Amino acid sequence: MILEKLIIENFRQFRGRQEIHFSTITERNVTLVHAENGFGKTALLNALLWGFYGHEGLTEDLPKKESIIHEGVAARSRNPSATSAKVTIWFSHDHERYRLERELTLEQQKLDSKKTDFNLEVTVDGMPMTVSCPQKKILTLMPAGISEFLFFNGEGIEHLAREENSAKITEAIRQMLGLKLLETAIEDLRHQSVLGKLRSELRERTSEEKQAKIDEQSQVDEDIAELNKRKETNQKNIAATDAELEMVNAKLELNREAHHLQKRRQDLEAQQVKLTDRLGLVTKRLGQIVAEDSYALFAGDLVKRGREIVNKLRAEGKIPARVLNTFLKELLDNHTCICKRHLADGSPERKAVEDLMTYAGDQQFNNAVGALDNALGRIEEGAEHTRKTLQETNAERLKILEDLKHVREELADIHQKIGGKADEEVHKLEDAREAHLLRQRELVAEKARLELRLEERTKRREELTREIQAILDSEADAQRAQRRLTAVEDSAQLLERLLKIETDELRPVLNAEIDEHFRKIIGVGYWAELSADFRLSIRKRLEFDSPEEGVGDPLEIDVALSQGQRQVTSLVFIASLVALARRRSEIPTIVKGLTGSDYPMVMDSPFGQLSQFRPGVARWIPQLAPQVIIFVSSTQYEGAVADELKRSKRIGKRYFLTYHGPNIHPDAKRELKIGKDPVTVYFESKEEFTEIQELES
Repeated sequence: MILEKLIIENFRQFRGRQEIHFSTITERNVTLVHAENGFGKTALLNALLWGFYGHEGLTEDLPKKESIIHEGVAARSRNPSATSAKVTIWFSHDHERYRLERELTLEQQKLDSKKTDFNLEVTVDGMPMTVSCPQKKILTLMPAGISEFLFFNGEGIEHLAREENSAKITEAIRQMLGLKLLETAIEDLRHQSVLGKLRSELRERTSEEKQAKIDEQSQVDEDIAELNKRKETNQKNIAATDAELEMVNAKLELNREAHHLQKRRQDLEAQQVKLTDRLGLVTKRLGQIVAEDSYALFAGDLVKRGREIVNKLRAEGKIPARVLNTFLKELLDNHTCICKRHLADGSPERKAVEDLMTYAGDQQFNNAVGALDNALGRIEEGAEHTRKTLQETNAERLKILEDLKHVREELADIHQKIGGKADEEVHKLEDAREAHLLRQRELVAEKARLELRLEERTKRREELTREIQAILDSEADAQRAQRRLTAVEDSAQLLERLLKIETDELRPVLNAEIDEHFRKIIGVGYWAELSADFRLSIRKRLEFDSPEEGVGDPLEIDVALSQGQRQVTSLVFIASLVALARRRSEIPTIVKGLTGSDYPMVMDSPFGQLSQFRPGVARWIPQLAPQVIIFVSSTQYEGAVADELKRSKRIGKRYFLTYHGPNIHPDAKRELKIGKDPVTVYFESKEEFTEIQELES
């Protein structure tokens, strides 16, 4: 997962609309947000957590968690249903782009601030699609149990290095290294309220409150008029953004540093469009083959049984028939044998022919068996043709998907190369291009939502002429759900055994990773260790001479950790988990097919208690994760931290928070020297609020 953009509106002390574009360049993967104590660092961290997880994601140190909307905005509101706080997050995961939006109105906040409106969209082939069960999808991409390892207050993570948190560490290992799937399956299988939930859902679907149709129709008409107006504005904004993006692309193409890469990107983007179109056609063709002809692939038993019947009839001499009953009947009717002898009634000759009727074959039976034999042949031929066509079409589809993957990877690589160039003009153009692309996707997503809403409202207007019929309850569904629940206990036990084996196999791999990172910061003499019961500890070796027995054996003991050492140890553990999650597919374990996942690390005040370890951590932090976002105060940043981060040349984006209010925090400064020139970060004001400002390079 890579964070691309954060928009906050009236969230806590952030009044109005504020936004941050995070750096997505691998070589400049650090985004810095400078903020004095009390200016909003913790609120900014919680904006991300609230966006992803809602009220449950908020940090423990956040006061008044039930008050999400900016106090001043809430106090002035005359319409609680139209006043809200909103967080929008754009992010990418496994080559898919997502847009997340969580909103809480003042009306909702007064009733229950935990209940929010939450929406998640994924862009598929350039078009945004709403994700059903959005919170469940987020928990699949980034389980809630790992949020405190990815979004954290640096001064508060030292608790991870304490013995009582071994269970929390075990859970984090399972979630970040792909084992949460097993754990979730076990929880789902063991959940005793499934039956009640299913019944509750069915009951809810059996009734629908009817409203006054005339009033609702009037409101629907107003909604449609407003949506059409917004759609017109949206189309103008899309055209303007397209023009700006085209201008930036032209400038990049003319730039000597970026010319060849930009030309290649344009070619790749054209290829991506063609491949996407082809993929749609091939997928449609594949679906048509499956719908119309796939039955032949499952007719093997039928063909086999048919062949057995035909062969048996042949073996018994019933087909082909030696003589047909229709032929014998014709002889008897004509009273003449084939040898021209007269077949008089009652004569021995006629009786001989009549006796043959017992053994003669039926004409219709022979025809039916022949038709069956012919049909079996056609089914066999059709099955082979269908199998071959399916294989060829699916191979074509897989080839297109592979080509698309290579194109997208090369496009991502070009973005990194252009964005990582030393030429400042190129760097700014690439940043502008990325911002325009994000804006373009945002507008296209808005257009799709407006069209969907228009379609819904129009359909609703038509439905208002008809009666609303409740969905009938079906107790059978609930009964089936209960039977499924009781039948999976054995499966749950098996999954539990697998989970334990997998966790035990991953511990030594993680242990080696932790120790490697720890030595880079602390140096020689100490090493980090993850015990068999998942307790984080720092060890050292005591060597001594025994006056009675000569040289004694070295003794390994735990080191009594200071708060700073515990913080370093916790940071190392988190970084090691992130590193292993990224290369998960390379680690051989029982569970197969797990892929690596990128995760960002968002840190509030990570240098607080580090003292002498600050330079080492600052030097090492850019390597922690593919994307690192740091909220830092001036007292923590100045000196060694600033020198090491500047020396790394990994800072891609910088912002600072300005605070407006009647009083300033005693430790905070009014002006900071964080760029070329000093910037004012405190403004005296009767009302308190914070704004986000981008710092020019």
